[in-house]
Amino acid sequence: MTVASERRLHCQRLEPSRRHEHKRDRLRQLQAFCQAARLGSIARAAEYLDLAPPAVSLHVRELESELEATLLHRSSAGVSLTSAGERLYDLAAPLTQGMEALNAGLRKKLDDVSGEVRIAATSAGTTRILPPYAKRLLDRYPGVRLRIRNCAMSEGIRLLLAGDVEFMLGMQMESDQENKLAYHPLFTFDFMLITSTDHPLVGRDSISPEDISASPFILPPEGTYSRRFGDGMARKHNVKLDTMIEVGGWGVIKRYVEHGLGIAVVPSISITETDRLAVFSLKEFFPTRSYGIFTHSERLLTAPALAFLRLMVPNYSPPPPPRGG
Repeated sequence: MTVASERRLHCQRLEPSRRHEHKRDRLRQLQAFCQAARLGSIARAAEYLDLAPPAVSLHVRELESELEATLLHRSSAGVSLTSAGERLYDLAAPLTQGMEALNAGLRKKLDDVSGEVRIAATSAGTTRILPPYAKRLLDRYPGVRLRIRNCAMSEGIRLLLAGDVEFMLGMQMESDQENKLAYHPLFTFDFMLITSTDHPLVGRDSISPEDISASPFILPPEGTYSRRFGDGMARKHNVKLDTMIEVGGWGVIKRYVEHGLGIAVVPSISITETDRLAVFSLKEFFPTRSYGIFTHSERLLTAPALAFLRLMVPNYSPPPPPRGG
């Protein structure tokens, strides 16, 4: 049996999956061959293709084996084309060059993201979470414009369900809205009791429900998610809240507390080093919660919104496209 016959018999015996794998790798084989021929070196071709030299050499040898022809002369000085290699190079070079141009064009198109991103976020999200991500987004995609709605959780969820914003930043909720929301956590946080620096509770090693009940409270407005959550936890621990002031926004609440107008419970993410407050952990009374991003589980994001979301949630997977009727 001749060498050529043995090679043909070997190819016939290849399993179907292996033959499919060779076909799938054909472009990589041709790229390795063409670059090695163009640059006169396996090493330089590997550097150009961002591969290891053994990988480039393997691709070329696989191609030679399948075509039953020697394509490159190999020497210590580098590689050069055989007569068979010259004929293949004339056929393959335009193909590989066209694929490189196509890939470069696709990368440019994918990076050329522009348009408006409409976001809703609670005050903590607007002031503490979004700014560094917004900087990264706008540095990478100068054509993007942000429209951020600073609002309460309930309003943000309403805007999201209505399609007026593309995603919402806020605290994890106990349940979704008719299974139409998808939640993507960013980090966890705890709730803290805050008082003025001269409050009678300052200096205590621990805080009891009775201590909390003895002071006037500053609360978010009725109907907000934060208020409902706080009222529920107060009932659970038998804390009676003597409401002195109702006002929206953690930043505003902190300013009222600093002036000694009452005490408040706020998420740890809302507290900064510049706040003039006394802070007490409430882990004993409040469970650890998470802060993240809500998207509509049945609605696809625009390209700029998707780019922004993937900066914050790298493993985000968009929902499948809706089925046609």
